[in-house]
This record gives sequence, structure tokens and C-alpha cells, in this order.
Amino acid sequence: MVDGLAKEYESKVEFRRYNVEKDSTGVELANKLGVQYVPTFVVVNANGVISKQVVGGQTRAQMKQMIDAAQ
Repeated sequence: MVDGLAKEYESKVEFRRYNVEKDSTGVELANKLGVQYVPTFVVVNANGVISKQVVGGQTRAQMKQMIDAAQ
């Protein structure tokens, strides 16, 4: 689902994925954001402000709503 959304929003939104268990950058970012569970989705707007952070699986419609609200 995330791959499909990344293609759909390709020219508008940048998607980043981090392994918060093994990748040092991912671990550092997870600690900074207080991520305790996987998956955690963090939506950051163009100003670098977190507009939404949710834990757990999300539907495509929920993800689109979060992304559209941040734009």
C-alpha cells in the first residue's frame, strides 16, 4: 500500500522508510520521535512540522487523508 501511495504522490510528497530496529539512522530517529511500536507513520508538512503521528496499520483511505491534510 505504501509503495502505491508513493507512486501516486510521487511529484508532491517524499516518502521515507526507516528500519527502526537495525538501521542507526532509523534507531536515532525513532528515539527522537518517541516511536515505540512498528509500524508508526509520521507525516511531516512542508515546514518540517509533524502534522500527524499514528501507530498501527492504516487503511489506504486513512493514509491518504493524513497526507492530504499535511499538504
